[in-house]
Amino acid sequence: MTNDKTYINWDIIAKHLLGISSAEERERVEEWLSEDESNREYYRKAQRYFDKYYTGEESRVVDSKNAWEEFVVYTNKTPKKHIGRIIIKYVAVLLLPLLLGGIAYWFWESGQFQVTEVAKGISIEPGMTKAVLVFNSGQQVELTDSVAFEQVVEKFKPAHGRIEEAERSVRYNKIIVPRGGEYNLVLSDGTSVMINSDSKLSIPDQFVGKERRVYLEGEALFHVTRDSEHPFIVETDNGDVTVLGTVFNVNAYPDEAYIQTTLVEGSVAFKGKGMASSRMISPGEQITYDIQTKDINVERVNTDIFTAWTEGKWIIEGMRLDGIMKQLARWYDITVFYQNPEAKELVFTGDLEKYNTCNVILDIISMTTNVEFELKERVIIVKMK
Repeated sequence: MTNDKTYINWDIIAKHLLGISSAEERERVEEWLSEDESNREYYRKAQRYFDKYYTGEESRVVDSKNAWEEFVVYTNKTPKKHIGRIIIKYVAVLLLPLLLGGIAYWFWESGQFQVTEVAKGISIEPGMTKAVLVFNSGQQVELTDSVAFEQVVEKFKPAHGRIEEAERSVRYNKIIVPRGGEYNLVLSDGTSVMINSDSKLSIPDQFVGKERRVYLEGEALFHVTRDSEHPFIVETDNGDVTVLGTVFNVNAYPDEAYIQTTLVEGSVAFKGKGMASSRMISPGEQITYDIQTKDINVERVNTDIFTAWTEGKWIIEGMRLDGIMKQLARWYDITVFYQNPEAKELVFTGDLEKYNTCNVILDIISMTTNVEFELKERVIIVKMK
């Protein structure tokens, strides 16, 4: 096994921790452990983390039989033929933030592994499906799991005598997704949109005219129904994205210094407010527009990183703590305060489960760096250990 931790097969490490590895796999792990002290240190941290979060206890030897049963419960009694694959996938997700060499550049000088509890007895739960639909008339309706968007629109559509007026002009309604929320809906043309926390999307009762235009503040993933005669336009305060039919993610939060469009499939054209012409990008490319300088940057990216939030996780690669905490603040509806501003500059890589409590996420970060967190009501104080 290579000394480069980034390229270690972590499935083998996970199986070793569970006690379900083969003789050959055990031999490979033992060889890796014997190569370098830093390898052993990572393994010890992983073991302690697994003991704590996998069982809820501070220390215990992993019991593979109980582990198996607990994972069956976790996966809602998934058929046994799939359990092995799911176990490794789930445990690997737990271990990645601890094991990847690039997750952080800080180590314990004392050589002892320590866990910082965020706040005993206080749990910050993840966000949920919720939004508010504000009609053009000013009427508001809450949208939840039990209330379908289409049903609400049908119930509150203009009365018969006002339909002609509605057809003459585009009437926009607004979907407001608060902090601690997310919402998925299908527009009148069949386009589906997943809206992230702390975002707003203005949409018409129905699309009329030569274009399909919506207005976004925040982040959303669009699966646009193809219509070559009616381009779909996502308008933001600082730039527009024009498409015919495609899958793409737009990040246009007002507290960010940029607008970012990531293309999964199809093609899109982006035009910032200060740009003379549009810029086309291809699948697998991302365009970032600096709002202040008006500069643009196009690069190839792993699109999964920028769409994983729609599938219940965050894939983090080389992101500053400041950026991570902004995501957590929106999703968990918390406020972040930095006692030590230099902590913002720490860089992380790893996978985080979006539907875990915030406490679990913060403990993962704390256990892999010399950063600790203090919780006061819904304010997270970030400080150096």
